Amino acid sequence: MGNRSQYAYGQSRYLRAEDLAGKAATVVISAVEDVEFDKGLKPVLHFKDKKKGVVVNATNYDILAAAFGNNTVSWPGHTIILRGAKVRFKSQTVDSIVVEVPAKPAAPQADDDLDDGIPDDLAP
Repeated sequence: MGNRSQYAYGQSRYLRAEDLAGKAATVVISAVEDVEFDKGLKPVLHFKDKKKGVVVNATNYDILAAAFGNNTVSWPGHTIILRGAKVRFKSQTVDSIVVEVPAKPAAPQADDDLDDGIPDDLAP
């Protein structure tokens, strides 16, 4: 027998839904690791300046693949939002981590009326 500090309580490598309940975090993906679990291989996201990773469920995989491509090799370097939310799963409401991809800011449009100091009739 040992004391509490010798056991694995609260020492998971992975972020749990309860950790983000009612919260959101903007993170940058630093790496994607393939990890074998009891039910098979799943990608795990790791983040810049964060200790815990997130196991990617099928729904979050589809969201990330739609935004960054189907190959997880292309995911690092992208910014995402992790949100703790209640979702429906097998006719029950459960806590989950939902991945969101932030909207890209609109690209600045050329403005012919912009005063750049060059008269329009002299501009190239």
